[in-house]
Amino acid sequence: MKNLKYNTILLFIALFALGSCADVELDETPPSLLSPESFFTTESEFQAALAGTFLPLYSSWGGFDYAYPLIMTSGAEDVRSDAGIFRNLNSLSANDNDQSIVAVWQRMYQTIGNANVIIGNLKNAQGIPEDKLNAIEGQAKFIRAFCYFYMVRWFGEIQLTTFENQGDIENLRQSPVADVYASIIENLKDAEAKLPVSFPERGRPTQGAAKALLAKVYLTMAGWPIEDTSNYDLARDKAKELIDAGMYSLEANFEDLWKQVNRLTNTEFIFGFYGSIENDGAVSSHMHTASRHWGNGENGWGDFHSETRFFDVFPDGLRKDASFTSVFADGMTFEEAGVEPYIAKYRDAGGTVRGGLAGEGFNVLLRYADVLLMYAEAANMAEGGPSSDAYNAINAVRQRAGLADLTAGLSQSDFDDAVIAERNWELAFEMNRWFDLVRKKMVVEVNEDVHSGVTENNRLLPKPGAQLIPGILEQNPGY
Repeated sequence: MKNLKYNTILLFIALFALGSCADVELDETPPSLLSPESFFTTESEFQAALAGTFLPLYSSWGGFDYAYPLIMTSGAEDVRSDAGIFRNLNSLSANDNDQSIVAVWQRMYQTIGNANVIIGNLKNAQGIPEDKLNAIEGQAKFIRAFCYFYMVRWFGEIQLTTFENQGDIENLRQSPVADVYASIIENLKDAEAKLPVSFPERGRPTQGAAKALLAKVYLTMAGWPIEDTSNYDLARDKAKELIDAGMYSLEANFEDLWKQVNRLTNTEFIFGFYGSIENDGAVSSHMHTASRHWGNGENGWGDFHSETRFFDVFPDGLRKDASFTSVFADGMTFEEAGVEPYIAKYRDAGGTVRGGLAGEGFNVLLRYADVLLMYAEAANMAEGGPSSDAYNAINAVRQRAGLADLTAGLSQSDFDDAVIAERNWELAFEMNRWFDLVRKKMVVEVNEDVHSGVTENNRLLPKPGAQLIPGILEQNPGY
């Protein structure tokens, strides 16, 4: 990677320089905001570096502020896009130059590189209280693990960069998937030990976030491609720690989760990204614009939406009403308008700037309902069948959705099917369904009637062609 000398001013310049349109052309190897030579000593310098570390993931239409990561999960039936730049991903025919793949790959490695620089400079800290230094290290290791977790699930074998080796990436061979997961676990365990229970502001990863992400990592490792079922025990136990701690709880009303006014006070969100309209929306949400229909008085871009096949099988009730936009601003239904149902979870942008394009919306990546469902699945699979605690966990989610409790006495297999289905409904449009299909080896089963060319190779996306180096970073099979 090219490198730029770190200074605080650069962090703010970068907010505006990264661009502000959905189809911006990106450099193949964008510079890290922090350079390996950067030398930090004071708390203010480390805090500024942390701000720069998170920046690539939520700014300028290329990260979780916009649709790119979500569209990269559109091989599932909950998300769809007919836009030209996204259509290949939706139809499971992605290529190694697809814009969203290139952009997300770059931003993930920018973030990883910046976290590496912070971690590598911790030894230089001067006069920083131990708890503050631990919190800095914990945040850097959490976000590094977070990025690697998404990368390994999308791309399989990738390069594991550190402070010591990232300057020689041209000679750094891709690591086996098991090694990537081992690194993720090591980072999250360190983060869990060093992060505080809370910060004064939302948006920073906490001890609870590390526990929740670790539970998800273990659950994923129990499925494809690791398929080590001993990880069900680990996922169950880690999720149970969070449940027993009482740090989070389900909001009483599912619809309230998606209101901007509640985003900083609800009891369910564990980790997410939050938009701001300060500095003319330099770090703002664009999901409300991208996920609204372009017509029928909605005034959105219609970049992504849902699928009728998903809407039709979604259980009726208040959760469905809060998840979909099925009736548009002019009173016309999506069927009458001749389009697909749209997504309601990102509609509320709060305050906006730039003509309404940039808002105070949010993108939640971990929440308590997910923890309950992870516990229910892992406990059932670890214990040979569903316990009363496993039933209680999934039924709490179903009750909030207005559904009846699951029938008692289900087999292990039937209970597992019920949990995976419940995850589909509860966590729709939150970048979970695709990864569930992959780890449960359901990608072909769900898509073969819609996309005739789907194969098991589609469990992974193609790596960006411009990044490939023979013998160092190889393309995935089938691309």
